[in-house]
Amino acid sequence: MLGASYALIALGFALVFGIMKKINLAYGSSLLLAASISVCLNEIFVLSIFVNFVTLLIFSVIINIYIERMCFAWHTGPAGILPSMIASFAIWMQLDELAFRLIPDRTHFFKGIELGSIEIGQLFIKIDALFHFAVAISAMFLLYLIMMKSKFGLLMRAASENANTAWFLGARISSLGISAFALAGLLGGLAAFLILSANSQITPMFGMWCTFKGLVAMMLGGVGSLIGAVLGGLILGLLEAFVLFKLGVEFRELATFGVLFLILIIKPGGLLGGKSFMLIQEIEERV
Repeated sequence: MLGASYALIALGFALVFGIMKKINLAYGSSLLLAASISVCLNEIFVLSIFVNFVTLLIFSVIINIYIERMCFAWHTGPAGILPSMIASFAIWMQLDELAFRLIPDRTHFFKGIELGSIEIGQLFIKIDALFHFAVAISAMFLLYLIMMKSKFGLLMRAASENANTAWFLGARISSLGISAFALAGLLGGLAAFLILSANSQITPMFGMWCTFKGLVAMMLGGVGSLIGAVLGGLILGLLEAFVLFKLGVEFRELATFGVLFLILIIKPGGLLGGKSFMLIQEIEERV
């Protein structure tokens, strides 16, 4: 259940990297700021859960489009990889500072879905966690349909392999960049709502937490691979749950990064990333 939320965050990173071959370091902070805005609005106007959810999604999309316009639209091609990453790091600090102004306390209440729990023998299951898992899986399936069955998805996949090919197919690369960031904002906003709803609280460190979890999950499954992002998120969730149960919370992060380093040594592109990189390189050489 936890891995499904990780997978949604990793998909946001994978979408941007797949289209632009660049990493958005400000992605986690965009989710923090969107959630912080929804929390502040809820404290002022006492919003319903649905309005709180929609507000978070809307601001997540807006902030991610802002990041694309400020950091990535101006730095195109291979020469723009390092400048765009540095720019996204600067935006990361900016968004974090804004979020800290909105939620200065250590923890703030987050209004989410609470459905209780059930016990089956010695197994304790939160019903809202099952609901979150079902929503996350449904979102992944919907993304799959968009990417594999629609013209928009075809152009996105073409751009991820080679921008010139996508241009010949009629794609506007700048518009695809905005669309990729907006879609990443939707996925991230959904993941943020599910995670914060399960915890019923938000802290100023939520943005950095999302960045680390999303990047680790994406690198585990395969950098730039959407299927790999889902696989990496599920593996990360299972690994953390197992280590937490067997060794305790103090070994959770140690085990996570240990497994990540091991996989990157064996397969530097991640579990499903190697073939994708080779295909991209081959297309670019031929063009």
